[in-house]
Amino acid sequence: MTRTPLTLLLALLLLALPVGSAAAQRLVALGATSLRVCPTHGAAGSTPDFTGEDCTDITLSELDPQGRQVWVRAEIDWDGAQWPQDRPIGLFISGKAASTAWLNGHELGSNGRPGPDRATEIPGRMDSVLYVPRERLRPGRNELVLLMSSQHGFLELGWPVHWIGLERYQPPTSMLAAVYAPSLVTLGVLVLGFVFFAAMAIRGGDREGSALISAMSLIAVAQLLIETSRGLYAYPYPMHDLRLVLIVACTAAFGLTLIAYLLHRFSGLSLRARLLRGLAVGALLITILQMHAGYDAKTLFAFETTILAGLAWCGVWVWQRKPGARAHLAVLAGLAALAVLFPELFIDRYFYQAIAGLLLFLFAQQAIALVNERRIRALEATRADRLEIALSQARQKDHPVQIELVSAGRTDYIATDRIAQLKAAGDYVEVHFENGQTSLYTGSLSGLEASLPPTFLRVHRSHIVNTGYVSALERDASGVGRLILSNGMDVPISRRILPKVRSALADAAQ
Repeated sequence: MTRTPLTLLLALLLLALPVGSAAAQRLVALGATSLRVCPTHGAAGSTPDFTGEDCTDITLSELDPQGRQVWVRAEIDWDGAQWPQDRPIGLFISGKAASTAWLNGHELGSNGRPGPDRATEIPGRMDSVLYVPRERLRPGRNELVLLMSSQHGFLELGWPVHWIGLERYQPPTSMLAAVYAPSLVTLGVLVLGFVFFAAMAIRGGDREGSALISAMSLIAVAQLLIETSRGLYAYPYPMHDLRLVLIVACTAAFGLTLIAYLLHRFSGLSLRARLLRGLAVGALLITILQMHAGYDAKTLFAFETTILAGLAWCGVWVWQRKPGARAHLAVLAGLAALAVLFPELFIDRYFYQAIAGLLLFLFAQQAIALVNERRIRALEATRADRLEIALSQARQKDHPVQIELVSAGRTDYIATDRIAQLKAAGDYVEVHFENGQTSLYTGSLSGLEASLPPTFLRVHRSHIVNTGYVSALERDASGVGRLILSNGMDVPISRRILPKVRSALADAAQ
């Protein structure tokens, strides 16, 4: 992932290409080839004969131009028959170095400008390609000579040169983009998770849990874009150090945010207690990262450390029988098993798919939690409504609420416990009392509704009833309902709000 051997990546790419004449070219890599390396002393000068006592034989994985300038000689076996004549050939050099290349004594070109020190070197691209004229290649053995240096950057990498070889000429970013393409499929899931849970955090509900999942999604998006930047932009090699650091930092941040979410979801601890536990995991993580030099290893161990910490806590919560802990334990155990049993494949191929799968699981769990929370809140609201109605009925018996009604210039103050129902009558309101009398007052139902206590219920656009006077609820075959009041009157109920009226009356009765 971070310093992935491009031999593996390009082999995966070639496996994905269609078989046929259009894809008959072959990869010619130096990975298993012995290289002869000679250091330069001051200015590079002319090409050496590679027989000096300070020259050594190494493999590509041991080639290290960091902090120095070296000459490199390799032999390439070439079989022109396996390359279609209409396919241009390129020499691909992927690594943290500036370089100049010669093939059979002919200069192919430069990637940056190698130099013996920082002042004279011009950094090259991390991934570059030089055009190879077909006439410069001869059947059989060919000599490739490179002058390389790596005087910039701030990291000392264990594998600075990833790949050197011949392939069909094309921009290096094209090949790398094809390799990274499967990971980009998960980008939509990650962005959707960020947007959805950010909205949930703003709107309410489990704001902290939603905010943490949104943060995990955003961190994963950032890490994926940083990871795939190598396939989008041929950046100068010093930027590679920053890219590696950012990838490890994102992995650690994702894991710590996951720990924060799990503690929030299951621990029941105060914010301060959860922060202290998160800081403890962070300190452990920093210690483990300092113990490993390779940035693939740092990325893997940053992920594994936080997953294993979450796994341990989930085991405790399963033992404590916390709802949902068992499902989280199973998912984290699966991720830990993949990372431990197949570390290289996990980092190279499945990391972002695993992250997307974990987030989809957390999305589902958080959605279920939000639905349950809304259900609980609805039940609490229903209980609160019942209590309010009961208290209102008790207050009306002891201290009835009075409302102000105006009729023909006269103002009456009427106790609401005397009113059985109110009915709209044009610009007036008919007030029906418990004894059967009716009075006409100026105003509207909507204007009076706000001043009435909760024991009054609007059952129709033209009727408000006092639930204390309801004797029965009836419904005819057409679906229209009506209320029978204790004073003998009946009141129609609109079909649209009939279920709500039935529920409200049931709450009032309880």
